Amino acid sequence: MAIKRRIQPGDKLAGRHGNKGVISVIMPMEDMPYDENGEPVDIVLNPLGVPSRMNVGQVLETHLGWAAKS
Repeated sequence: MAIKRRIQPGDKLAGRHGNKGVISVIMPMEDMPYDENGEPVDIVLNPLGVPSRMNVGQVLETHLGWAAKS
């Protein structure tokens, strides 16, 4: 049985490309980094996990998302 609940530090997340991570901290929106337009980011990931795992699918998906947004 599945139960919906809010994520919290210590929860593990996995992406569609096999990338995994653990939530270390949940910050208020006003403390999150933001882009040049003042929009706060939704999630911050460590980029060092991409080349060491040869996981370029997530990078390509990010670029496609940027292209679709603009």
